Order: sequence, then structure tokens, then C-alpha cells
Amino acid sequence: MRYIMIAFCLFFCCLETVIQAQIPLASNTWSGYADAYPHGNFTTVPTGSGVVFSQWRRYNNSTYQSATDGYNSENLNGNPVGYIAAYIKTDANTSLNLTQVSIVARRSTTGPTYFRAYCYFPTTGVLSLMGVGYLNSTNNETVTFPANYCIPANDSVEIRLVMGGATSTGGTFRVVNGTSVSGTTNASCNVQSVVINPPVTVCIGEDAVISLATAPGTSIVYNVNNQNILGQLILDTVVTNSSGNAAITLHNVTGDSTVKIISAFKNPCCAVNIIQEIFITPHPIDTPLFSQLGPYCSGSAITLPATSSNGINGVWSPAINNTATTTYTFTPAAGQCAIGGQSMTIQISPALTGTETATICYGQSYTFNGVTYTTSNNTATDTFPGTGGCDSIVTLNLTVLNQAQPLVVNLEACKQLTYNNQVYTQSTVLYDTLHSVLGCDSIYQETRIVIHNNDATLVQIDTAGCDAVWVKGIRYTASAIVTDTFYNILGCDSLYQQYNITVNRFNIQYTLEPEEPYEGEPFLIKVTDAFEGDFEVLGWYPEDLFVSSFAKQQSLSLNEDQEIKVLARSLAGCDDSVLIPVKLRAYSKEVIVPNAFTPNGDGRNDVFVPKLRLDRAYSTSEFRVYNRYGQVVHSTANMNSGWDGTSNVNGKPMEQGVYWYSISIIFLDGTVKKFTGEVTLIR
Repeated sequence: MRYIMIAFCLFFCCLETVIQAQIPLASNTWSGYADAYPHGNFTTVPTGSGVVFSQWRRYNNSTYQSATDGYNSENLNGNPVGYIAAYIKTDANTSLNLTQVSIVARRSTTGPTYFRAYCYFPTTGVLSLMGVGYLNSTNNETVTFPANYCIPANDSVEIRLVMGGATSTGGTFRVVNGTSVSGTTNASCNVQSVVINPPVTVCIGEDAVISLATAPGTSIVYNVNNQNILGQLILDTVVTNSSGNAAITLHNVTGDSTVKIISAFKNPCCAVNIIQEIFITPHPIDTPLFSQLGPYCSGSAITLPATSSNGINGVWSPAINNTATTTYTFTPAAGQCAIGGQSMTIQISPALTGTETATICYGQSYTFNGVTYTTSNNTATDTFPGTGGCDSIVTLNLTVLNQAQPLVVNLEACKQLTYNNQVYTQSTVLYDTLHSVLGCDSIYQETRIVIHNNDATLVQIDTAGCDAVWVKGIRYTASAIVTDTFYNILGCDSLYQQYNITVNRFNIQYTLEPEEPYEGEPFLIKVTDAFEGDFEVLGWYPEDLFVSSFAKQQSLSLNEDQEIKVLARSLAGCDDSVLIPVKLRAYSKEVIVPNAFTPNGDGRNDVFVPKLRLDRAYSTSEFRVYNRYGQVVHSTANMNSGWDGTSNVNGKPMEQGVYWYSISIIFLDGTVKKFTGEVTLIR
């Protein structure tokens, strides 16, 4: 809101502020004026408590002079100093609120037909028009101007009358007996001085914020860049919050700016005249300059400068990578007028590479770069100085052959078998030792001789297992029937084998609801079979945590991390277990309530909402916002939605000012915290 006025009481009339400790004048009106000699003498002017009134004077050469024979319109009409004035002065302990000025005037036949009445405040140089008075005859006429002006303690005001419409140089105008001024006096009050902190640095195009600090609830009147209308200053006002802080914001500062702090006051006519000018010169936005670095050999140490050659501090991203060519971006630190996004590409020259290949027998060793290896290795490296400045890297490729495995030979015959010139009539097993072509490993040959003396028979073999069953070197992971027929080399006997394979699948798994419980928060643990089969729980451990050791679902509430073990068995007899690590989140009751917000749609601090470290496990019993009249303007059970500065009644935006909030939060342990205070809505 803007005002064209001198200071203080106009602002408070708009806010309907109640004037406290008013002391009326000894007489409610200031009257008893008489025109000057020879038409009469000024009568005694009454004096209010702490207020001094002067008689009417003609303004001439910056000095109040006693009037003589009226006031000749020749000296008043069209003259820059052509006015008459009465002077009102308050002492250091009293302020005056003007409510009405009544002028009793008389003019000659050729005197001015109208006059303008002004209030002029010498302290700030503001001239405010009260109205225009018209004189229709040469008799005494009364013209009354309602007023609402405040003269602060130890200040002054002039009531100026400027003439107009005289028809000759002899025309006169007189203020006569009966002219009066009405008003009330106020006891003085103490207004603390205002601490003004302009911003340290403002960049071109940014907002400039001037911080103000004084008593809470103090209104501070200011003017920006000497803005005026018809020569009268355009004044604006900010009000300090409950901590005594306020701010003046200049948006999009592109050139030198001046802010004039004129006055500060808490109540009508309780003010100090500061009249201090703050000058803000925006800094140009600079571009960080850097010298190109590199190239570097792979693995070399790389350090990027934290300060540009023209003195701009900041950080680089991403992290240094000394193995690959990478482009890094510089971001200036906050508080500097600098453009971000400058980049530098650092070239990495790769090292020359080679491979040393070797094969050894199981049990042997190989030495490379001073290290002895007995197992296969393809990661060990050795570095040699290179001719181009970057080192050469040789990688070991060592293969260690597997340990020798037995070689099995199966021989079958009817009744007898000749092997190595030996006749066998009974089944037997023979052993022999062979060596590999490398001469480094031994192979043990096992010869199994089977002599068939009976007719072929059908053999059924039932086999079962959990998860998998091995039959004749083959792993089965699902139930099946496998058949096999055997004939000896002579074809004299046969054997029919049928394997009835049953594979039972069982895999216990768990779920936590919620997945990350808070300290003391109830949660559920549920175990199921991944293959959706039925099973029984054999036990939960530690046992003292559970009422039932055989339930498939448990409800717990813990105050510290715990590892839980569950044992289970399927109906087919397959056992399984699972370890459940329960990691608890700390339960914090910390709540931060902001003291101001700016619902201007810029995406920053648009909503007034308390900040909790919890994302659940609490509830809101009350969230209300009141205006200064105690009326509820916002009420909700969903605290997380916050208050966007609009009314619950009609949805319209609320005006800038201080509001009162009341918030109650119920925590997991049943405790209730209530938060009350003031929040400032800034637009």
C-alpha cells in the first residue's frame, strides 16, 4: 500500500489503530484570532499541554513577520512565497493529532475569491492539501476543513493559506476572530532506533534486500528512488515481526538505487524521524577465467583451481577422473556476481599396455613383479617407464591347470572277460597310473569290470530330494521319470532301470510392513513360500520377542535394531531358514515452524507449513491460523497441505500482515506438542 502524505497518523488511520493515552487540549479548540492593526489586535492564543501555537504571519524572506494592515493580495497572488501561515510546535513529551481546521475569513471587494489550505511539514518537506475554501461575499465566512494529521513529539507543522482570484492590487484578505484548530494531544512514547543493514553485494538484475531491526510491531515509512506525484513523495510502509525484524526488497536492480528511510513509529504520533538514505550500486556479472590444464598421463594427480584468474571462487563437477578424458563444469560460490557453467576438458593420455602369458601345472608356482602366484591370475600389473612420457603397463595372464581327475573305464561281458591277457570271471575293479603329455600331472585310471551271470531284470529306483536330485551325473530340478536300458558288449544280458524322481521346492521369504519402521512403531513380519506351498513354522528367534513361536505372521514394536531368524519346514520335509535384519529409523519429535512466508507463486516459501523429520507415525489434532481480530482464516486436519495465504471462507488471498497460528501434533508415544506463535505473510 502506498501513501502520499507525511508520515504517521494517515498510515494508522488506514489500519484502524486505537490511539492510547490521549490527553485533550485545555480547550478543544484553538480560537480567538483577530485581524491585525488597525482593524484589531491578536488576542491571547490558548496553549494546549505541550503544544505551542503561533499567530498568523505573512511569510517573507524566510522569516515570520507580524501582519500590519491585512494581507494585500498583490503580495500573495502569483508569488512563490505568497501565503500566510500559522505555526504549531510540539515539545519532546507530547504529540498532536489535528482533527479539524476552521478558517473565519473576510475579503475586500477586489480581494481573492478563494484560497487553498495546506499542511506543510518542514521536517520532511511534504506539502498536503486539506482543501479549497471559497469566499462568496465581503462578510465574515467560515470554511471548515476536516483533518487527520499527526504532529509527532518535538516536531512542527505550518497551516498555509495560499490566495487566488484577486481582481486588483488593493484586494485584501484577513483571517479574523473565530478561526479555530481542533485536536487531541497524546502522551509521548519510546520508539527504539532502527538498525538498517543494506545488502553487502547485489548483482545486476537481482533483488536487493535491506534488513531492518527495531521493536516488534513497529511501522517503518520509506521512499524508493525519490518517487513522487506532483512533487509529493510516494511513501511505503513495512511492519516488523514478533522478533522486531522487517525487510525492504528492491526487485530487479539494474542501476544505482536510493532508499530513503523517513520515519518509524508503533502508535499514532509516536515516531522518530530517521531520514537516512541507503545507496545500492549493483555489481556487474563477471565470467570466471581459467588457463587450460593438461594433457595428463593416465593415473597422474590432477588439481583443478578453486579460484579463477579473475578472483571468482567456486567448485568443479563431476569428481576428478584421472583415467579418462573428462569435461568439468565450474559453479561459482554463492554471493558472487558471476556466470556459472564454464567448462574445461582435460585430456588423459592412456598408458601403453602389454600381456605376459604363462601356464603352469597344479601345485607349481610362478613369480611376477616380485610376487609368487600359485593360482590363475589376470589382474596383476607391472609398470615400466615409457619413451613418450607415459608409463607402460604389463598385465599378467597366468593359467594354473586343474588338479588331475580319475579316469574311469567300464568293461562288461557275459560270464568272463579277457583284459590285458588276464581272464576275469567275476566283477572286479582295476587301478593304473598314467601321466599327461605335459608330464606335470598324474591321471589315475580306474577300470571297472562287470561280469553278467544273470538274466536282465527291471529295477525301479525311487529317489527324492529338496530343490534338486542327481541321477547318473545329471541334476534334475523338477520331478521326472527317467528310464535306461543296459546291454553288455556281447548282447547276452540286459538291465532296465526306471528312476522315479521327485523334486520338492521350498524357499521361505519375508516382508516387513512398513519396510523401515521407526523406533517404537508397530510393524508386521510375514513369511511365505516363494513357490506358494504350504509349510509350518518351527520357530522364531530370539524367542522372548514373540508370543507364538509358530505363527506365519508376527506383530512387533522395537526400540533398537534386531536380527530375527525364522525356521520352517515344508510338508515334504524340506527345511529352510531366513535371517531378517530389522533396521529402525530414529524417531524424532523435532518440529520447525517458520515465522514468515511469501505466497507470491515463485516456488519458494509459498506455503506456511511446519517442518517435521517424520514422514508418518504422528497425527495432527489442530492446525489453525487467526487474523489480528481473532477470526479463524485457515483450519485443516491435514497439516502437510499447509496454508497458502488464502481464506478458508471465500478462498481469496489474505492481505500482508502478521497472523497467529495454533498447531497440535500427537506423536507415537501419545505425547502432544502444541505450537503457537506469529507468522508474517509477505507479498
